[in-house]
Amino acid sequence: MNTTNLQNTQMLVAKNDLSTFKFEHSPRLTATDLNDRQVLLEVEYFALTANNITYAVAGDSMGYWQFFPAEGDWGRIPVWGFAHVSASRHPDVAVGDRVYGYFPMGTQLVIQADRVSEKQMIDGSAHRAGLAPVYNQLLRVNSSPDADADALQMLYRPLFITSWLLDDFLAHNEFFGARQIILTSASSKTSFGLAFMLAQRDGIKVVGLTSPGNVDFVKGLGVYDEVVTYDSITALDASADSVIVDMAGNGSTLAAVHNHFDSALRYSCLVGATHWNERGGAREMAGPEPALFFAPNHIKERSAEWGPGGLENRFEAAWQGFTAKVGNWVTVQNCRGEEAVSHIYTQLLAGKAPPDVGYIANVDPA
Repeated sequence: MNTTNLQNTQMLVAKNDLSTFKFEHSPRLTATDLNDRQVLLEVEYFALTANNITYAVAGDSMGYWQFFPAEGDWGRIPVWGFAHVSASRHPDVAVGDRVYGYFPMGTQLVIQADRVSEKQMIDGSAHRAGLAPVYNQLLRVNSSPDADADALQMLYRPLFITSWLLDDFLAHNEFFGARQIILTSASSKTSFGLAFMLAQRDGIKVVGLTSPGNVDFVKGLGVYDEVVTYDSITALDASADSVIVDMAGNGSTLAAVHNHFDSALRYSCLVGATHWNERGGAREMAGPEPALFFAPNHIKERSAEWGPGGLENRFEAAWQGFTAKVGNWVTVQNCRGEEAVSHIYTQLLAGKAPPDVGYIANVDPA
C-alpha cells in the first residue's frame, strides 16, 4: 500500500439497501492516534466474494455489522485479508509485522491487541467482547507477501473452514441416515469446498444444483457426482434419502427440493445467502424444518471435544489437501481503487460475478 496517501478510506453500505454505498474519507491515522496496547493496521488487500454479501444480508441477525461499527444506518462489510502494522503501542507487536484476518473494506484499522503470542493476536476492543471469538483472531504471518499463496488464503480459507465444518457436522450425525447430499449454489466456493470433502466419503453421492450458465464450470471441478440445473430438480430420484445443504438462500429452490423429496429429505441445512435478493419466497414446504448452521457454534463444540490444537491440526491437514487441488479452478483478478471495488461489489450483489474468477481488492488505488 502507498503509505504516502494521506487519506483513510472506508467503504460504507446502507444496511437497509445494500445497493446504496459510499466511500468515507478521513485524515490518515498515525501513531499519535493510538492508546496504550493499540495497534494500527494498514490493509494490504482482501478478497471480495459472495460470502461478503452473506455477511451483509445477515448483518443484523448474526451480528456482522457489530465488528466494525458505523454511524447511523450505515454498515461496514467484513472481509478477509492481509494487513501490516504501521504503528504500535503494544510491546510485543512491532511495526512491519504482518497479519491475516477479518477487516473492514477500507485502508486502516485500529485494534486493541490482546493475548499476543508468536502465532496470533486477538482484537480485544470493547465492542467485540460479546462477538464470535473466531472473527476476533488475527494470525501472524510471514512478513514477505506471497501473492499466490495469499490469494488462496483470502479467497478460500474462511469459506473452506465452513465447508470442512459442514462435512464434519454431517459425518458426525451419520448424514442423518441419507446417502445423497444435495448442494445448492454448486459453483460457490463454500459448496465446492464441501463437495471436495464429501467426495472423499465412501458411499455418499454429491449432487450440485446450479444455474445453466455455470454447469460446465461445476462439472469441470470433478467433485460432484451429478450436476443438475435448478429447473430440473424434479428429474432427481425422489425416493433417495437425501440431505440438502442450502448455500443460496433462494426460498423457491429450497421449497422445490423439499416438496420433491418430501419424507425422503432427512435433513435441511441452511448456510448462506448467495442469492441475497431471493432469500424469501419459500412456500409451505414438505419434509423437515430447515435448520441454520452457524459455524462458530460447531467450532466451539468440536474444540471442547478435541482439546487444544485438535481442531486446528485436523483443519490444516484438510486445507493442505484442498489447496493442492484448487489452484487452477479459479483465475485471480486484482482490482484497486474505489471504482474497481464498486464494480466488483455491484456484480457480486447482483449475482453476476463469474464463478471462475476470484477477486482480490483494495480501495486504495496506489
